[in-house]
Amino acid sequence: MDKIAIIVQRYGREINGGAEVHARLLAERLKEKYDVDVLTSCSLAYPAWDNYYPAGEEMINGVRVLRFKDEGANRKKTRRLGRYLRGNWKYYHRGYTINNFITLSIRRIWYRRKKNHGRVFDRWIVNHGPVCKGMITYLEQEKNQYKAFIYFNYPFYPTYFGLQHTSGNSILIPLAHDEPMLYLSGFEKMFSLPGFIMYNTESERLLLESAHPVTRTIRSDLAGVGFDLPVLDENSEPPIGFPYFVYIGRIDVGKGCLELMNYFSMMNRSQHRNIKLVMIGKNHLKTFVKDDNIIFTGFIGEEEKLLYLQHCAGLIIPSRHESLSMVTLEAMSFGKPVLANGYCDVLKRHIEKSQAGFLYYDVKDFSVQVDKILNLSDNDKQVIARNGMQYAEKNYRWERIIEKFDDAIDYVGA
Repeated sequence: MDKIAIIVQRYGREINGGAEVHARLLAERLKEKYDVDVLTSCSLAYPAWDNYYPAGEEMINGVRVLRFKDEGANRKKTRRLGRYLRGNWKYYHRGYTINNFITLSIRRIWYRRKKNHGRVFDRWIVNHGPVCKGMITYLEQEKNQYKAFIYFNYPFYPTYFGLQHTSGNSILIPLAHDEPMLYLSGFEKMFSLPGFIMYNTESERLLLESAHPVTRTIRSDLAGVGFDLPVLDENSEPPIGFPYFVYIGRIDVGKGCLELMNYFSMMNRSQHRNIKLVMIGKNHLKTFVKDDNIIFTGFIGEEEKLLYLQHCAGLIIPSRHESLSMVTLEAMSFGKPVLANGYCDVLKRHIEKSQAGFLYYDVKDFSVQVDKILNLSDNDKQVIARNGMQYAEKNYRWERIIEKFDDAIDYVGA
């Protein structure tokens, strides 16, 4: 049985981040055909990198997990270096006009490229974390025992430095979305290293090939993540007794959660409603919208999460930045309508291709689409459910996804 390694910044049953769940699901599928090791940090919390788990080896659902301690970083330095790197890219990619000539000239002087620009970028990655130097040493020393290395998530320390030691026989799953740091020139070298790139969607491939043209020369394919059809208990009781929508994932500003809560609260007040919004996941928000109709469950187990999903009116995804959105596909496999932020190209394509949901762009759209979902006829609900289940089944079957990874592993392993 060939041996492969999966490298991801966090890993564990208690972690519900998209990349981390994706890595765990893939590892548990690939272990049927390969001897799989997962290399990861000891961290539970992001971005604190808290060394919650003990360093060393453990087994999770039949997968061997090797944990390496995060050695810490200077978060204040991360912000300072990040400002320089973003400013350098931003002001040297902006053209002169009559109106901005003086201001842009000053900005270019302030953010001019330093002689040690490459080392500055490396220091920024180090401070971005998790700083698992022991993992990089392990990869350097033990790389010959593995046929292939599968790296998750482009901007983290393990991927950036790990690829430098395993390059050609590595598969990169970048999970890229349209964010300022994606365009930083320091990533150009890293994106040239993998032997294969496995994208989640065509939107992600087009984005990355535009931002870093070197990726066009690297063999690639589209895979995403697979789903098993859910087994539902038709006699189960709803977890709450009011009509409700759910959000599932990390609860923070970057995921659009504060905007979602504001929209939901404004809609309820203006229309004198008591529709509930259930927020499922760890809460990282520092600012709250006070509304009794918004319910936080915290992190909950898979069975309880699926119960909320089974009985909801629909799933809401407010993020403008997604590379796949596993929870969108999961809701579709349940036959649930999805209300998604139309400014996210990946979500927009899911909705348009599946015909299993709705898009919104502002609070007015949001209110109209919530109304539409709540007033769907039984026939319309059945059509949406059928569309969503067929879309998930056709495009995200584990059998086809594993076939693609088999091909990629054979390619880089040769």
